[in-house]
Amino acid sequence: MKKLFFILIIYLTYISLGLPDSLLGVTWPEMIHDFPVEQSAAGLISMSVAVCTVISSLQTPRILKKIGTGNLIFTSVLLTSIGLIGFSLSQSFYFLLIAAVPLGFGAGAIDTSLNDYVSVNLEAYHMNWLHAFWGIGATMGPLIMGFTLRSQFSWRMGYFIIAGLQLFIALVLFLSLPLWKKDKELQTRADTPSFSIPSLIKDKGIVFSLLAFLVYVSLEGTVFLWGSTYLITIKDLTPATASFILSIFFTSLTLGRILSGFVTFWLSNQKMLYASCGILLLGILAMTIGSTVLLYTGLGFIGLGCAAIFPTMMHETPRRFGEDKSSSVIGLQVASGYIGITTLPPLFGVLFQTISMQLFPLFLVLLTLVLVALTIGIEKRPMVSK
Repeated sequence: MKKLFFILIIYLTYISLGLPDSLLGVTWPEMIHDFPVEQSAAGLISMSVAVCTVISSLQTPRILKKIGTGNLIFTSVLLTSIGLIGFSLSQSFYFLLIAAVPLGFGAGAIDTSLNDYVSVNLEAYHMNWLHAFWGIGATMGPLIMGFTLRSQFSWRMGYFIIAGLQLFIALVLFLSLPLWKKDKELQTRADTPSFSIPSLIKDKGIVFSLLAFLVYVSLEGTVFLWGSTYLITIKDLTPATASFILSIFFTSLTLGRILSGFVTFWLSNQKMLYASCGILLLGILAMTIGSTVLLYTGLGFIGLGCAAIFPTMMHETPRRFGEDKSSSVIGLQVASGYIGITTLPPLFGVLFQTISMQLFPLFLVLLTLVLVALTIGIEKRPMVSK
């Protein structure tokens, strides 16, 4: 019972990671009325969060050695709540950029430290379910904001409510600190050698892994950013219909992660990755050639194919590179993913606008095939046993 309670706390923490992630996109049309800036200024806020997240991810292994996982996660959730309160109180656009700093630092530390903890200490199905709870948080955030706005409250109240939820989760984490076995963990981490980035990237397998995270997260971000545009411009759908169909992707992504947790009882992580890429390719094909039911099915299969890839690659890190390197490598993987989603989807958008939106499914196929090639490259190197 004590272990189950502890695992539920870990899941709750990942809900807290997802809560703020999708807020800016749905709130910005309301927020911009309070600030004398262009519509595109939202990109500066998201970029500030992303940069701080990358920095935090790279520094997390060093901080873990000093304070341990429990203390770091508690502090990080507290930081995200401070960032959200900052958003709710902001009277200046520049203060929004300042509030983005603790939001990014908190997110990077939570993402890296929890993925490291679960990959080393828990089974693969927990990793899939952990990321499903991120999806629950990412879904709850816009729902809470939408309910707040429909109730005639300001967007500031929505941010304040979600900040309150983060503070509640931080309180739960504070009360659960004894469950994290801090003394044992700190001693273990103190005995673990430090690994610099140059020493890590000498391993070709780690380089392939970083590229795999960059490619996968870019693929997911490309669907997020340009999926609706493709459905509207190429499939001649209305914005409302396109949004509904794209919601199928998000739903199947979350449900797929729950389902994948059960599938791991029968399939190894390697087979799960290859099967996921196969489902992803089928989904892209169905979306490209289909309409009505086949188009809906295609987006569902794309979400289902994506579902297990990120958590499975995370869970493979200790097996691939050794538990002693896992926190350092996971920090690099999280950073690589954020770099990918910040740079490649906008770049693809320029190409889509310049050439044709019909390139959208082709790019998804190319990214999937590159991911398969990188996975094969990692598997061909000698594995580091635990």
